[in-house]
Amino acid sequence: MDPLAHEFLERLNAAVKRKVTVVLIGGNALNILGFKGATADVDIVCRSSEPEVAKFCQEYFRRYGIKVEFFVDGLFSNIRVKDYLQKAYKFDQDEFPNIQLKIFNLYDIALTKINRLLQKDLDDLTRVLESGAITESELDARFKFLLKNTIGDKEHFQQQYQKFKTLFKDLLRQ
Repeated sequence: MDPLAHEFLERLNAAVKRKVTVVLIGGNALNILGFKGATADVDIVCRSSEPEVAKFCQEYFRRYGIKVEFFVDGLFSNIRVKDYLQKAYKFDQDEFPNIQLKIFNLYDIALTKINRLLQKDLDDLTRVLESGAITESELDARFKFLLKNTIGDKEHFQQQYQKFKTLFKDLLRQ
């Protein structure tokens, strides 16, 4: 596990008084899934029913100088991933007894990165596609589902997805 994510989870585990759910996303999730090395920040999804997690995230940078990007209830900029908890991979661990840890689904990681398409996202997408871990048909199906739940600029998401498909046409497999 990425050292920054480990440290964050260790401190969160000590701070919360009840079991909470945390979903690692982005580079942290790719690290656990074996697609990426260490990252420069911590990216998570938490639930609105667990406000102590969001509060902890807000204070974390001030206290420790490490950026924690957190999203509540599966809302990422303009994409809402309603079923993120059901689609996330369960991550069995005993080290953090106050945390039910999950890992963002690989297709959802890819689509949130596609929506942004920064250079680091392109690098991450290249590693995932080269591994053969995702298929174009399943990615297309998940994209269509998420597009229906996009609360912001659907046209932007569609344009980004088409740009991605053009850039990566040689790496996409059916």
